[in-house]
Amino acid sequence: APHRASSLDGLYTATNVAAVGDSTKIYFSQKDHGYINPLHDIPLYVDKEKQIFNMIVEIPRWTNAKLELKTKDPLAPIVQDEKKGKKRFVHNVYPYKGYIWNYGCFPQTWEDPTQVHMETGALGDGDPLDVCEVGSVIAEVGEIKPVKVIGVLGMIDEGEMDWKVLVIDVRDPMAEKIKEVEDLYELLPGLVHATFSWFRTYKVPDGKALNMFAFREQVQTREYALEIIDECYHSWRKLVEGKVKHKNHDVINTTLTETKSYISPADAEKIVANFASDSQALMKQSGLNRTSSMLDMTHIPPPVYTELANQKPMMTIKRYCTELQRRFPHGSNDLSLLITELGIAYKCVRAYICDHPQEDLSSLASFANAQIHASLASTGLCCLIYSATSNTSMPLELGIDVGNYIVVYNPLMGTPGLSLGSIFSVYYRKSAPGKDGDSSDLLQRTGYEQVAAGYCVFGTSTQLTISMGYGAHVFLLDLISGHFVLSRQHVRIPETGPVYSVDTSVLGSVPDNVQRLVEELESPGSGKILHYEENLCADFHKVLTNGGIVILPGPHKKDLANFLSTAAPLGFIARQAGGRASVGKRPVLELSAWSLEMSVPLYAGSNAEVNRAEELILGHAVVEKTAIDPEARLTYDP
Repeated sequence: APHRASSLDGLYTATNVAAVGDSTKIYFSQKDHGYINPLHDIPLYVDKEKQIFNMIVEIPRWTNAKLELKTKDPLAPIVQDEKKGKKRFVHNVYPYKGYIWNYGCFPQTWEDPTQVHMETGALGDGDPLDVCEVGSVIAEVGEIKPVKVIGVLGMIDEGEMDWKVLVIDVRDPMAEKIKEVEDLYELLPGLVHATFSWFRTYKVPDGKALNMFAFREQVQTREYALEIIDECYHSWRKLVEGKVKHKNHDVINTTLTETKSYISPADAEKIVANFASDSQALMKQSGLNRTSSMLDMTHIPPPVYTELANQKPMMTIKRYCTELQRRFPHGSNDLSLLITELGIAYKCVRAYICDHPQEDLSSLASFANAQIHASLASTGLCCLIYSATSNTSMPLELGIDVGNYIVVYNPLMGTPGLSLGSIFSVYYRKSAPGKDGDSSDLLQRTGYEQVAAGYCVFGTSTQLTISMGYGAHVFLLDLISGHFVLSRQHVRIPETGPVYSVDTSVLGSVPDNVQRLVEELESPGSGKILHYEENLCADFHKVLTNGGIVILPGPHKKDLANFLSTAAPLGFIARQAGGRASVGKRPVLELSAWSLEMSVPLYAGSNAEVNRAEELILGHAVVEKTAIDPEARLTYDP
């Protein structure tokens, strides 16, 4: 029997045309028009000025059948998803029965699997934007609800971005009272907690891992949700206009006459008739064959920064760090000792590189990984050591004390024979002291929580740049004494500068606003110079000392910065030097990792250039409340 839609004007009807057994094949039609594709023909907005949206209900509250728009089929009917010929049902998540909201999607939206989200480092899942309606009425399958937005959850499902927008039917008795996320805690206590709990665990009975969430498991605001909806709407426009294609989407429609995929209502009628005439064949069809759109994570090799800093009276890194901690006491001398030990490891790595000029990056990185790990594991200062190359936590040395620091490091990047680099980041533990650290010491921690960070550039000279939270300082390896000695203290990134660094080979796949940014930098009158060596450490150091911007725009994993081992430590140093680091929509250091592999876009360097990047991407520059002025810092003058 047909389901009458509940749009404000009663415009849409959903009809189940599958006539065999308990099969479900629900097609949509529009009054006085004929059959439509609900994803493409139903408008996103009921009233754009009042911010009222159309929601397509796929699954009513308290039911278990996994119903969804089969966007791969012409006209995108609602079907029950199947796996290996069996219909799919979600398991009950104790103490709930089925889905705990009316669940569906927004029409005319698409989470683009070719574009990484700037604040989570995850690619879209290739589906329409999911919606959870929290009103009091249980909906019907295929119902079109007029809803208003409350907030949004940033769920990470098997590495893909899977937004969940919280809404309420505008006709619900509580709709007038629920306007923001905070109202849910007061008027529907327990719902937000239940929502996170349900989405986190509902796949566990199928043998899958827990889902994760970005933004430290916080519901984002209504304004932020509206931004996500707008992004997904523009991604949908590219899809329906044929600018991008996806194997799980048939974009034929019966109302968008300006698109190449438009068909007449009469042709749509024939499509439905053909399905209805062979319902047995329909029964054998599987649901959406959703496949992972995440690209394999690889690492771009990076090469050559060779600018020799002026020598100054010898101040070793150990002495400088010790004096710095004495001047700004916030704990023991352990952090100074840890930084000193990293300096020793880098001297060993530099010697190995010089002694093995013919070895490839993989062999050199393997040695660097083992050397840095061995140096850190024997200090008794660490509770957790994580290598971005090994992609796992490294064992601590047996028989020694367990410390309180977590070190994340990328042991080596670059091009052998030109220049190489290494990055590290240090956090103070959150887990209980006296035992090995765990994932809570790294995940869901903002970049602001770092207590130190640094990088080393191996070129014609070896330079180590560090920050312990009191400015950024550069040390040069003195080949005669064998010590890292102070070269520049309290480095300040110029407010604007001539250097920009970007891999131009990826520009064909980046968003238009990023292309516009690069075009501005490349323009003849800009005064900018491209400096790209495929060594992020060297490129960033050039910007640190001369001003400008380093750009890793994505959208693919290999063209992004790993958050924990790259983006966060470089963002920490940029901030300490009076510069900025952003993902395009918010400061890098505001983010927290939802997984150890999380990667994000990176725009780091001078304030003027990073602000301009945000203006083009976001529409305005983000004001950082905690910006640092290096000149206002107390310095230690040797």
